[in-house]
Amino acid sequence: MNTVDPAKARHDRIERLRGDRRLLAGAILASALTLVCGFFAGHGFGDLLEQFRTMAIDSIFDDRGDGEPPYGPLWGTLGLLGCLAAGNLAAAATRRYQGRSSGPAFPVVAAFAASTLGLWHSSRDWLPPLAVGTAVDPVFHEDEKWGLWAWFLYYANWWAPAFLFVLMVLALWYAVQVSRRHAETVRTREWLLRHGRRVPAGIVEVKLRLAGDESGTRVAGANVTVVFTDGAGVRHWVTRRTRDTTIATAEVLFDPASPADDKKIFVAFRRHPARSDWLPAH
Repeated sequence: MNTVDPAKARHDRIERLRGDRRLLAGAILASALTLVCGFFAGHGFGDLLEQFRTMAIDSIFDDRGDGEPPYGPLWGTLGLLGCLAAGNLAAAATRRYQGRSSGPAFPVVAAFAASTLGLWHSSRDWLPPLAVGTAVDPVFHEDEKWGLWAWFLYYANWWAPAFLFVLMVLALWYAVQVSRRHAETVRTREWLLRHGRRVPAGIVEVKLRLAGDESGTRVAGANVTVVFTDGAGVRHWVTRRTRDTTIATAEVLFDPASPADDKKIFVAFRRHPARSDWLPAH
């Protein structure tokens, strides 16, 4: 028999972990590992791209570099797997440390930045062609002029790092926008927890969200519509997305001065909700 309310125990555990310096240290270490693995992933991808580039711009009888073992793509594969694992760990540790409802996007930026550097570093060591514009056959001397594909790959040492750099900039822009929205949400939530009003809400409708994978269709979450009554007796309906699929209770946190402002309405579907359980408008 358990004499402790499981919902209260969960609330206390989440709040206890929020701000834990061990989680911060773990997030920093995982982020550093993301950078290292991202560099190896980018360098390995560059080594693999060089192989396709060499096949396109040189004859198959050009044996330069044939004696080097293909360790680059192997390390790149291991780096990619390590980058995914370390990035997820960094996001999870940061989510628990900050008490967020979802992980931050900065590990994606770190991965793209390190991969860009790794690809650029690999491209500096790519073999030059025997002759620019011609696939030289050193054995039978049946040289061939380059086509569009050969010219395209010949300049891969410029456009491939540039492409990853553009992706990094886009990821950075996205991460900054997400960070700003999260900061604004946190400010609103903290203000409401001090000055707002919490009332029970009725569950009106639950629509499950389905997702498909190799094992078939699975439930990915739910869109839940609830109704609550403000201080003036007016009823309001709001809908929130949640990853939970067993919804038994609902509570609403809102601003009594503007109960119709959806941005100032947070909904929780757990008893004793932690800060990360309050769901804002999307």
